[in-house]
Amino acid sequence: MLTLLDKDIGMYKELIECANVIINAFDASGNVLIWNKASEEITGYKKKEAIGNKKIMELLYPDAEYRSEVLKSIGTGFKNNYKNVEFILKTKYGDKKSISWSAVLVKNAKGESVGSFAVGIDVSIKNVVKERERESFRALLKSVRFHEDIKQKYEVLIQQLREEVNSLCKDLSRPPKY
Repeated sequence: MLTLLDKDIGMYKELIECANVIINAFDASGNVLIWNKASEEITGYKKKEAIGNKKIMELLYPDAEYRSEVLKSIGTGFKNNYKNVEFILKTKYGDKKSISWSAVLVKNAKGESVGSFAVGIDVSIKNVVKERERESFRALLKSVRFHEDIKQKYEVLIQQLREEVNSLCKDLSRPPKY
């Protein structure tokens, strides 16, 4: 008969597998221990391609310098829990995805770091929308400035016309109109 703990473990495994976010676990060396369905869908790499693959991080983060920064966050350089740290990974198909990561350091009974547990949310679309909003705002601001410039030019032109009308009125011995 299954104990409550066994049932809980099964439930957690199912929750991890069915979650609509990337859920990964890494050992202290940065090796992948957990790679859920969302990890597969977002990165294009199947569980069997990720777990035990010493080169998975090279595939996801092909730039060595950038990869080094990422590895500091998940491997032996990982010193503190973090929330909403974004890294851009390259999918199996060459697309770039911006992932917002939150992670906790996993320690053993002696308080020694033995790995990390991370949750990643694909924020690529959100970032595209933000950038388009910024572009729209810049275009609107440019348009407003353009119209302000035109308004000022018209105001100067109107003032010049008023002065000319008043000058003509004076030449015709009439009272000024403006």
